Amino acid sequence: MPTITAPCQHSLLSAVESAAATRGMTVPALIRACLTVIGPEALAPLPDPGSPETVDVSHRTVTLKSGRQRRVRVVPKLRVRFEAPLDAATVRKAAWVAATVGSIDGARLITAGELNAVESEMSRCRLRLEQLTAALETLAFRPLRQPIRKPWQATYVLGFTHEWGLDPQAVNSRFRTLAPIFHPDTGLLSSAERMGQLLEARNFLLQHLRD
Repeated sequence: MPTITAPCQHSLLSAVESAAATRGMTVPALIRACLTVIGPEALAPLPDPGSPETVDVSHRTVTLKSGRQRRVRVVPKLRVRFEAPLDAATVRKAAWVAATVGSIDGARLITAGELNAVESEMSRCRLRLEQLTAALETLAFRPLRQPIRKPWQATYVLGFTHEWGLDPQAVNSRFRTLAPIFHPDTGLLSSAERMGQLLEARNFLLQHLRD
């Protein structure tokens, strides 16, 4: 089997060394086990942990056979023997997975059943979101075609039945509830027109209540 060498950052090397020691394995054996169980193809979508940065590179002095000394550049590396050809990025990805699988804040291997359950839940959530969006669209106010000049227009936009008994706190509270729904950038029913009328209605009612 060919040996693949992958330059890496010190943080990754330290993490995989610690994981290997915990499992009573060598670093190459741990990486090879990860590659065998998961497969290089499954690692392809993962981000590359990265090549060594300047801070990861060090230098040391070695003595040659001639007795002369030479200063050499030292880069942290991962080495693994594997039957299939690999690039350095795949080795680094395998090392990262091997170092983090099972940790509290790291990656975790999941079964096919767990993956199917997650996909089913995501499909259910997407359907629920579509239903909610449709319901909101049905209930949402129809934008007025003229500027707000009367209290009934402002209360219509903000979803109040009338202006009696309203106070600034109730007006601001209703605005804060509706604004995230119609925000033109992040709203579920993004609408610059509706958002503008919400602002107009809130400001009109606050001024009306002060007067």
